[in-house]
Amino acid sequence: MDCCTNKDKNDCSPHIPAKGGNAGERSERFTLGGSVVAAVLSSACCWLPLLLLAFGASAAGVSAFFERWRPLFLIVAVALLGAGFYVVYFRKAACADGSCETAPRSRRAFSQAMLWVAALLVGAFALFPKYAGTVARTFYGTRSANESAAVVTGAALHRFNVEGMTCEACATTLQADLEKIDGVASARVDYATKAAEVRSDAAGVTSLVQAAAERHGYRATPR
Repeated sequence: MDCCTNKDKNDCSPHIPAKGGNAGERSERFTLGGSVVAAVLSSACCWLPLLLLAFGASAAGVSAFFERWRPLFLIVAVALLGAGFYVVYFRKAACADGSCETAPRSRRAFSQAMLWVAALLVGAFALFPKYAGTVARTFYGTRSANESAAVVTGAALHRFNVEGMTCEACATTLQADLEKIDGVASARVDYATKAAEVRSDAAGVTSLVQAAAERHGYRATPR
């Protein structure tokens, strides 16, 4: 026997499709939120050390740890974002008793907008290591290579190989700390060559440079 008669047909609300709708919303939140979180973690090798150092905490080992897991986080972010596109654009509405309910147009538009916002965030965080150096230079105010070369060159030049850097931001933050060491006339850290140059006549400058590198989680070896 039908649960609804013609008289009370409007009172028999299709609860099952409503539950399906809630499940669809949960799927959207999970895929979109999860993709953004995974992308944020994929770039943590660059932004987390910046944050820790800004608060005076040691970043030792942080870059290396997240760099090791970066490929996995990127794969998860892309997979969840792809699932989000499927849920929002391609998945058919849940049906019950031969009837289907589709989400209101405003709801679909909101879901699509959130999907593209998530896609932009995923892209921004996934590519963060590419422009992290620019962000770090703006934040820390380090000298450019030309500015460093223009500093008085009378001081002794100390060269180091630096191991453990994972992006341009690593070099920028280390350079900022080296420039703050008492007695250092200039410092330049190059991520491409994994090298650092420090001009200083201060006693024990080598150990000071090595200590600064260790605080960042790197190892500086004199050439």
